[in-house]
Amino acid sequence: MLFGSAALLSAGLLAGCSKAPDTTAPKPKSVLDTWPVGMQLWTVGAELARDIPGTLKAIKGAGYDVVETAGLQGKTALEYKGLVEAAGLKIRSAHTNMPSLIDHMERDIADALALGAEWLVCSSPKTPTPLPAGSDWIVGMTKAMTADAWKMNAEHMAKIAPIVTGAGLKFAYHNHPMEFKNLGGGQTGYDILLSAAPAAQLRAELDIGWVAVAGLDPVTTMKKYADRLDLLHIKDMIKDDKQAAGFRSTEVGHGMIDWKPVFAAAQELGVKSYFVEQEPPFLKPAIESLKDSRAFIASL
Repeated sequence: MLFGSAALLSAGLLAGCSKAPDTTAPKPKSVLDTWPVGMQLWTVGAELARDIPGTLKAIKGAGYDVVETAGLQGKTALEYKGLVEAAGLKIRSAHTNMPSLIDHMERDIADALALGAEWLVCSSPKTPTPLPAGSDWIVGMTKAMTADAWKMNAEHMAKIAPIVTGAGLKFAYHNHPMEFKNLGGGQTGYDILLSAAPAAQLRAELDIGWVAVAGLDPVTTMKKYADRLDLLHIKDMIKDDKQAAGFRSTEVGHGMIDWKPVFAAAQELGVKSYFVEQEPPFLKPAIESLKDSRAFIASL
């Protein structure tokens, strides 16, 4: 009888030593819990040219909540805002570019404010001379954007950034791969441009797809510019020898980028918003591609 009691006591002690699951530890937030699902309207430029209301409703139906504009599709800013909101979407950011900011900064600011955007984003730099007709944009820009060209853009940026932020908007710059080209001694156009204004006036919208095409690690690059990083373009890329640049964009999760560490780093660094973007050529209708990308993000 004593032996039986000892055995029961021993079994109880062993059971007590097994580690119970910690149900109080906070679970990491999912991507969908952290940010509203955003997309860049450049993705559906062809569709918007045919049918603005129908395309915007299809975007909402594909599971997106916020958008970043790429032009106004021939509408006034107020008209376009009304169409977007009628579809159940919200404009968070508006794209422009350096040539437009140089020549029409006041208009760009007024449009962004009228759209109800929080952000105005400069999507690309100004080249010293126009690119040759018919040239691939990425290849042409990579050749055209020398150190002097970036310094010229930085001079403009130094004047533009404080005016944009002074108007009540947040201002950011969006990259392509040419920003990260080594111009000599490790100097890049990206660093030249960002040095033009303090972090309070000039933020970063990192396009993860183009970062990868530039040969850089996305997470390492995000952390390098953490003091400016607020926005992301979620773009996946795949090698394609048929394209002049050697790559094309594809549905998120179907390309070369490991997205789990990217979104984990985005949560860690306090990224404010992201926008899914895919560019032509499409192998299926753009809305179907957006659905695929949204489904992948939901799985993370």
